[in-house]
Amino acid sequence: GHFHAYVTVDGERVVNLVPDPGYLHRGFEKLMEYRTYLQNSPLVDRICILDPFAAEMGYVNAAEKVLEVEAPERGKYIRTIMAEFGRILSHITWIGVTSMVLGLDSGCKIAWGDREPIIRINEKVTGGRIYPCYFLPGGVRRDLPEGFNETVEEAFTRLEKNLEQYDFLVFNNETFRVRMENVGFLDAENAIRLGATGPNLRAAGVEADLRKDEPYEVYDQLDFKVVTQDTGDAFSRGMCRRLEIEESMNIIRDAMDKMPEGDFKNKAFRPFTKAKKKETYFCCESARGEQCYHMVGDGSDKPYRVKVRGPSFSHTLDEFPYLAKKAYIADVPAIYWSLDPCPADVDR
Repeated sequence: GHFHAYVTVDGERVVNLVPDPGYLHRGFEKLMEYRTYLQNSPLVDRICILDPFAAEMGYVNAAEKVLEVEAPERGKYIRTIMAEFGRILSHITWIGVTSMVLGLDSGCKIAWGDREPIIRINEKVTGGRIYPCYFLPGGVRRDLPEGFNETVEEAFTRLEKNLEQYDFLVFNNETFRVRMENVGFLDAENAIRLGATGPNLRAAGVEADLRKDEPYEVYDQLDFKVVTQDTGDAFSRGMCRRLEIEESMNIIRDAMDKMPEGDFKNKAFRPFTKAKKKETYFCCESARGEQCYHMVGDGSDKPYRVKVRGPSFSHTLDEFPYLAKKAYIADVPAIYWSLDPCPADVDR
């Protein structure tokens, strides 16, 4: 994409690496000041195309606090389910991209094939394949379609079968392991110091997950485990994502079983509902880590200020240069992609 890195080398070793996020500069945070709380819901999808539901999840929860609106229980369940689909889609994409970078073309092709059933579920539910524009303050835009559960099980049957292929062709592949194991060590102390969140932090052995630590939506009503690894190398970061795919499938099935009837959105919210004069800070657990919003309401139907704290900011600008120092030049791509950054999230 638009991300570059300026590298100083001594032979085959990296002496220093300076990240350059580029000049995308879309200015989403400023644009939100000129749009209503409803109009901003589809705008935030563009913060990171790889995990748009997380961007929507963080935004609508922050907006609901300043608007003093709450989503009904069914709306919260639907949001949770779709957020986990976003996590699965993001992690599958990571497998595909990393396989491609390391020369494992079969892993890339299978991953791109597995994206399609999930994208079709997104399209069936939201009407959009890549940009769902689905969550809104007070709930979701429309209810789940007829036959949703059957469509999900069909997609999961295929995915569960192909997870065995990922293990065989990617994670247990000798080339993949040589390129990823014992590369890019990030221990717990430095992960915390550098602001790591999500799988990059959990791969260092830190059991930190906002879905458990500060539950939102209906995560406190669901049964799931926080995936961690102990080594903290590039391979461990990848294994966290691989195992989280299965855990997200468990969450979705549990949520579908417990889904209540009722409204999917709060009808008290209107397009030009005015917020209270208050501010809030809300974080959710995206596929890459903590997706946070600092929002200030001024009594109008538009936010006075919105500040986004995306997970890729620390991964790209702090962790990547730290891990690249003294590494071999050939290991730099493996280190970069093991962090799973979203360049567009860094340069909002």
